[in-house]
Order: sequence, then structure tokens, then C-alpha cells
Amino acid sequence: MTKTTYIATAPDGTELTRKTDRTYTHAVLLEGDGPDGPVWGIVGFCGRLDLAQKKQTEHPGSIVVEVQVLGAVPADTHEPEVTEEAENLDHEADGATEQPPEPKITIGAVVQELLMDVDNAYVEIVAEVKRRFPDAKTTARSVASVAATLRKKGVDVPTRRKAAEG
Repeated sequence: MTKTTYIATAPDGTELTRKTDRTYTHAVLLEGDGPDGPVWGIVGFCGRLDLAQKKQTEHPGSIVVEVQVLGAVPADTHEPEVTEEAENLDHEADGATEQPPEPKITIGAVVQELLMDVDNAYVEIVAEVKRRFPDAKTTARSVASVAATLRKKGVDVPTRRKAAEG
């Protein structure tokens, strides 16, 4: 039987994997102290969201993330077709100077950038991330987790004041 490799991505971008015959949809991750600072570890992989949420309640401070299958291609993507026009474009590009690729903007980079402005509440940061990345599953809790991780690494992240009740 073929084993599947699942990838769970932590808020700091760390990819944690598991190779198994079982089917998983979610993973529960917990941040701990490593020799070089904070590290994310796997509490467990789960086949259903409700099971992951149950496991999360057993481990305070843990988070639930969706897992991806290594090498999986979304069903709506397809291989590009080669046409003669594409060949002509390649010949035209031979004389042009190549520009370095634009750096890829990540959700983590956006969250980190927005955290540096004390006027941005976690909820506003989540809204901006979802505006830029419509498929993002970012929550106020994950933004707070990123802020805590950055602070542990020595980054001066401004603290947010809770709104006064009344």
C-alpha cells in the first residue's frame, strides 16, 4: 500500500510531516522551547476537524491547522498547453535582460508587517490578511501567536490595549 506524506504548516512557516497509510485532514500543533528558541511540534494528526478540536482542548495553547498532501495538485489545475505562439515569445525574450523574480509575499510577512503598527488590532490584521489572501484561514488567535513568537525571538512587537468596557 502506498503511504501518503501529510504536511502541517506552523504559523512561523515550519513544515511538520507525517508519512502514513491513514487519511488526515487536520493537525494539532503546540509551540514549545527548543535549544535555539521556540519550536512548533505535532501534538497529533486527525482525520476530522471535531477530533482535532477535541485534541486541542487537551493541550492548552495548541492550534489546529489543515494538513496538505505532499505533491497534491488541486483538481482545477491543468498542465499548460504548448503553442507555436509560446515558441515565438521565447525567441523574442532571448535578447531581453532577465529581471530577478519579485519576492513572494507570504501571509506571515504581512502579519509581521501589520503587527509593527500599534494602531492595527488583531481583528483588523486578520481582515487585511483575508483581503490580500482570500483563502487564508488566519484568526486573531494565530496573529497573537505570531506576535508572541516574534517577542520571544526578541522582536519589539507593540502590545495592544484591550478596549475599555463600559
